[in-house]
Amino acid sequence: RVTAVPLVLAFSEFDNSPEAWETYDQISFRDLCVKLGVSKRCYEEAFEPMILTGLFAPGAECSAAAALGMAYFFVLKSQNSFDVRWCKGNIGEKIFQPWVELMQGDDDAGVKFMTSTRVVGFDGITEGGSNKITQVFCQRDDGERVELNADTVVFGVGGAALNACVRNSPFLAKSPEFRRFANLRGIGVLATRLYFDRILDTKYSANACWGFDKGV
Repeated sequence: RVTAVPLVLAFSEFDNSPEAWETYDQISFRDLCVKLGVSKRCYEEAFEPMILTGLFAPGAECSAAAALGMAYFFVLKSQNSFDVRWCKGNIGEKIFQPWVELMQGDDDAGVKFMTSTRVVGFDGITEGGSNKITQVFCQRDDGERVELNADTVVFGVGGAALNACVRNSPFLAKSPEFRRFANLRGIGVLATRLYFDRILDTKYSANACWGFDKGV
């Protein structure tokens, strides 16, 4: 914790001015931490999670100005408005398992989940100059191969997983729009939208969407 003191001073000096941005925008947040002597353990257990949560990217890929600007907004300027809440219980039991059970339903019309199975390739046809996926190749953990015929394929995966799908599939790699996913970097994020039966007053005016839409 003692090694974090110099970085705390940098936080307090950053006033969100153009001059402050110019000063800290030339160095990554991780390099700033190393330069100021922040310990590896302190960085990985305290500051890196904060950056991943606030900017959705690792500290090595974010400028120090962006990281300090985020901290300035949430920690100094709008301290009471930091609206992160931790799940009260196991995430799998509280969020994912009820979600899975809802999608599975009580009859054969529900979603069928194939656990311990990963996608290893795709195949399809070319129609009107565009490629259409008609088969998905999967492999179970025990080595069994599974072939699925498909009318439509929805890629409900993150950027890193989609990148891997393209790299392992010559059929997908034929399409320029899929090849461009190879340049994506980032982390997986699950966004949840809640619909209430009444309008709720927001205690604090600042939140993750503040400043983007008129009246928010």
